[in-house]
Amino acid sequence: MPFDIENHPESPSLDELGEFVIEPVPPAEIQTRRDRGEILVETNLMEHEAVDAYVELGDPERGIRENVGTVLYRLVQLFGTPQFPEFRAGTDISHRTDTTFKYLLEVSETDPDDPPAREWLITVHDWHVRLGVSLADWSDDPADRPPVDRSEAIDLLALVHNVVTEPVECEYEEKFF
Repeated sequence: MPFDIENHPESPSLDELGEFVIEPVPPAEIQTRRDRGEILVETNLMEHEAVDAYVELGDPERGIRENVGTVLYRLVQLFGTPQFPEFRAGTDISHRTDTTFKYLLEVSETDPDDPPAREWLITVHDWHVRLGVSLADWSDDPADRPPVDRSEAIDLLALVHNVVTEPVECEYEEKFF
């Protein structure tokens, strides 16, 4: 039975999550790879059979009303607008089905006791009006899919959950949202 990542027995602690660094991939790098004919391939962790966890955004029992719109607000505050041209506001959206925003992020972890650093490429996106997290890679073959290591997937889901559920300070009235 899948666990909400907050309650997963193998979910990393906040101290462990502090060893991760998340950086958005620059739009110019995305365009350069596309110009070379590379395709971004993804494996959605929310749908993968090896991952027994999911990200829950709200908890009505505790009065938490977070949703994918709040997630997008926080991602924009942290990383700016989505880097993919097809997900920019004001563009033709007729191709969109399930996903209306997508961020491509580089994640690295440096554990001083266990070098070298681990690195991943992930996408954070909306998925069925929920939060989606996918492992990503560049490939020439659209049928390729990044392999999933269950333990790493749990770490990445916990990291993304922490990033998108932690309030950010608003410019307006310096409130946290």
